[in-house]
Amino acid sequence: MRRRATAAIATAAAFSAVLAVNALAVPAAGADQDDSGTTFWNIDVNHDRDYTVGVEAARKRVFSVSATVSDPSGVQSVSYELWHGEDRANADGVMVGSSHCVKMNETTSFCEALVTADPNVNLRSNALAGVWTISPVATDGDGNVTRGEGAYLARIKRQTYMSQTVATPQPVKKGKDLTVKARMTVASWETRTNVPLIGHQVLLQYRKGTSGAFVTLQKIKTDRNGWATATVPATADGAYRYDFATTSLTLATTGSADFVDVK
Repeated sequence: MRRRATAAIATAAAFSAVLAVNALAVPAAGADQDDSGTTFWNIDVNHDRDYTVGVEAARKRVFSVSATVSDPSGVQSVSYELWHGEDRANADGVMVGSSHCVKMNETTSFCEALVTADPNVNLRSNALAGVWTISPVATDGDGNVTRGEGAYLARIKRQTYMSQTVATPQPVKKGKDLTVKARMTVASWETRTNVPLIGHQVLLQYRKGTSGAFVTLQKIKTDRNGWATATVPATADGAYRYDFATTSLTLATTGSADFVDVK
């Protein structure tokens, strides 16, 4: 069995610039070059367009990684290695999934694996949130092994939560002030609990009446206990809520709205 050099990998448009560099990869030191190397196409993570996976504080998350894999001698097996860090040799986090392959024709198979992200096993540090690199590894019909190096990414993020929005006082007279509050928490993989999300910007939003789009009234930063608090004048019956946009480390979330009756 020979171990091949890095394979060419074709991906979605978001990573086309990266792949333009990797398409003509250089063989690893000591590896036998095979001119008919394996190719990996359309790598997918969690069936999510942004290749994102959210993980709770103490519950494992199983997600899919898949690709279309081709080789002139056919595809025997494929696995996916996800790693976090500057390079694979010095990775501070690793996840691996072995795939089930369905033959599409004599040279091409669709191969999907289930990978487990678990705060109790391989996500014990909050520092592991962010970008993970995917290295697919394929064995072809002749037993040659090809590793696709660093051409596709997954985003493993901490789950966030927004409490029910509460606006007081209610009912309220038109023109009087309303205090609108909600609390944000985020999964801590280190403590296995949800903890306050401190100092992050959230959007106070309002929708007049009972239908239509929410509009942003203010941008608020959460305090040391995760609370967002804003004061606004009551203008008409409507609903208030807080919205939190995604970051590179955390998922987006939107709180349930509180409807206010203005007298």
